[in-house]
Amino acid sequence: MNLEGKYPLHILPEPWLLYEKLYGSKRGLFFMNGEEWLKNRRIMNKYLLKEDSENWLIKPIKSPIEKFISLWRSKSKTEDFVPNLECDFYRLSTDVTIQILLGTKESFVQSKYYDDLLNLFSESVKKIFKTTTKLSGYPIELCQQFNLKVWRDFRECVDMSTNLARKIVKEILNKKQESDGLISKLCNENISDEDVTKIVADFVIAAGDTTAYTTLWILFVLSRHPEVIRELRSKEKKHVQFVIKETMRLFPVAPFLTRILTKESILGQYKLNAETPVVASIYTSGRDEQNFSEADKFLPYRWDRYDPRKQDLANHVPSASLPFAMGARSCIGKKIALLQLTEVIHQIVENFDLECINASAVAPIMSQVLVPNKDINLKVSRRKD
Repeated sequence: MNLEGKYPLHILPEPWLLYEKLYGSKRGLFFMNGEEWLKNRRIMNKYLLKEDSENWLIKPIKSPIEKFISLWRSKSKTEDFVPNLECDFYRLSTDVTIQILLGTKESFVQSKYYDDLLNLFSESVKKIFKTTTKLSGYPIELCQQFNLKVWRDFRECVDMSTNLARKIVKEILNKKQESDGLISKLCNENISDEDVTKIVADFVIAAGDTTAYTTLWILFVLSRHPEVIRELRSKEKKHVQFVIKETMRLFPVAPFLTRILTKESILGQYKLNAETPVVASIYTSGRDEQNFSEADKFLPYRWDRYDPRKQDLANHVPSASLPFAMGARSCIGKKIALLQLTEVIHQIVENFDLECINASAVAPIMSQVLVPNKDINLKVSRRKD
């Protein structure tokens, strides 16, 4: 952290940089650097990361989750069902983000058009990460010059995602005087509508994959550990956070932390030149026995300082698990993600029984983010006890 400097730089996927260069698409915090990044990051920190920010965030987060749980209860009313978890959680994450932008006073009219729009947006965001991964195996500039299908697919889903995100943001901007959400707060900081649009549009795009896949991984490991579900049901809601931390240690959605050194630095025993990219594997450090005893086991109680079972675990280095990165350029949506994950997992555990029905083993693979190598199929039924 001491080496990242006042304006930390990170590595961006080459297809995203080429797209921005070719089409002049101004993007949000993730793409900003220097003073522009610091100015806007400080404003976002003020509303999303301050100690009391959960006071205004929790209500817009809870509302879409309650609707989501109600829908699952309706589907499981007469028989068990197997949801499309990836689609459901992408849609939920997008719903939560939009409600945060609007606040508690306003909401979009729920209509078939709105549902279709969100489904289209969620699918296009998913494709960004899949097509980016495909492009990583090719010379990107040649793919673009010859307009190969792999480049066309990437460009089309980025075009669609950014256009839909901007459309959503502009709709909310039209209601900014009536709302009390994030967009209204940013406008009160005298940020131009154009800057608000590009910052928030990227925020909407980024929210989908990380929280959706983390929710999916949590339910997967819980379905394989019914004893943990029983324990959660007998304890306070705050214990869900230990399940979240343990799942993110084993399956960090962003498995690599990257920085580009801004000046010549000494890192450990190495002298590194300025502009050297540094990559840390959070996936590896989270599964290292030197950092976590019984590192490959799912043991949520290792995060509970008051649990007597923890004394049997010799090694526990919390800083070895950094699912939200670290320092000034850590994940701006960390608090939103934790509030959303805590609420949705608590509600699912309280209302439903889960059974994993995959016939073969599920393993994590990289697709820009850490995803399962096959669809995770869970049978969901009304809680029987």
